[in-house]
Amino acid sequence: MPRGTNRLFAGRRISLPSLRTTVAVVAVIVVAFSIGIAAGWRTSLFANRLEATSPTPSPSASPSPSETPTVDVSLPPMVPIVRKIDDADRLAGLRTLDFPIRADGTFTPAQAPDATAPDAEIVQYVRIDVEDGLKMTDGTLSAFVMGALNDPQGWGKEGPTTYFQTDGAPDIRIVFASPYTAALLCPTPHEPAALTPTATSSPSPSASASQSPVTIQCATQGAIVVSIYDWIQGVPGYGDDRTNARVYFLNHGLGHVLGKADDPCVKGRATVMVDQQIMPEACSPNPWPFPAAE
Repeated sequence: MPRGTNRLFAGRRISLPSLRTTVAVVAVIVVAFSIGIAAGWRTSLFANRLEATSPTPSPSASPSPSETPTVDVSLPPMVPIVRKIDDADRLAGLRTLDFPIRADGTFTPAQAPDATAPDAEIVQYVRIDVEDGLKMTDGTLSAFVMGALNDPQGWGKEGPTTYFQTDGAPDIRIVFASPYTAALLCPTPHEPAALTPTATSSPSPSASASQSPVTIQCATQGAIVVSIYDWIQGVPGYGDDRTNARVYFLNHGLGHVLGKADDPCVKGRATVMVDQQIMPEACSPNPWPFPAAE
């Protein structure tokens, strides 16, 4: 090394090895500081991105099942069903006579057949909703329900009205539910109470409402709620004629949807708007609004 260089360092009493050590330490500090700044910048950037991409909590139109409070529901006594399933049961959409007291609380609409809406003066769209957890056959259930609604003895005579099945937004909902859910949705079926909706139907008749949460309301809101137990068991006054008992459930419920009140009965043939599950023995059952119609 040139002597001038030695004097420069010697005058400051700094040896060359010490300078090298100092430079190394400074280099380490600079690198560490740079890494710290970069890490902090990246951390801040990640936090900003997370904040920007995280969804903002907002009120939900349909609460999840975990948000649904447990409600005490009073169920009527249910006689055990010991008979075997028969052809009339199968034609009414039943696959088994076993049923849950409380099912899932969500509903799937029965698939509507591919058909063009009828060329009629008045058409009412009907959706058949089945609570998830019930074992029913869509095709036969739909055929039974729509056949009863469009029977010449039915409510369609008024208007006249043609009922047309849809799996989208309906005018009328026919809901098959477990006993618990049926009692929860419509605790006073003969004095329909409007329940607050938790979701909105699809605006399109072809839109699917599958897996929708509990959103059903009582007759004042266009819903007929049928307990699966009643659908299986029938009505005492009808005896073994469970087919007409099922027709009664549909037509009585539809009468309430149409704004009809319960009728009294002392004796003779009851009108369809009589509560035939508790009517006097002197009254005979009748499942049709217009039983004399051809």
